[in-house]
Amino acid sequence: MRAPTPFILLLFLACVGCAAHPRYRAGSAVKPREVNQISVQFSTEEYVRFGLIIETYLGKPYAGSSKWEEGLDCSKFTGDVYKSFNRTVLPRQAADQFKEGRDIPRNRLKFGDLVFFNTDGRGISHVGIAVGYNEFVHASSSRGVIISDLSEKYWAKRFAGARRIIKTHEK
Repeated sequence: MRAPTPFILLLFLACVGCAAHPRYRAGSAVKPREVNQISVQFSTEEYVRFGLIIETYLGKPYAGSSKWEEGLDCSKFTGDVYKSFNRTVLPRQAADQFKEGRDIPRNRLKFGDLVFFNTDGRGISHVGIAVGYNEFVHASSSRGVIISDLSEKYWAKRFAGARRIIKTHEK
């Protein structure tokens, strides 16, 4: 039997009384935060909110960067999620996102870390968001926004690194 995905757990937590904090309500006049201002600490409420933001993208269609208004590519997906979560503005291209935040070894990945891949043999060409259980969410060119396993042969072979954009509680 497979363990429940983080999204099921997050949905359960949301249903048992987690409410949005007033500082996250629409209409805020706060200027978007730049990537180099890594100051958010994940609380349980923020884990749930981040997961729910990601979940709203699952199944959305993929569209290449030339027509991304109609759909998402991988870097637009990650940029939109971070902007929705805490107004962090990520660069538009995956290779540029790889230059941001703090380098994280694969064995230290946490929920919300960006994971990067070299899918074309020329450098960083794909990005997704780690969600636990060795899984990540990304915009697949063939299937839209999906959850994949980092240990799948295709992804394991092409894994290029990970970056932490949001600080988490260290234990």
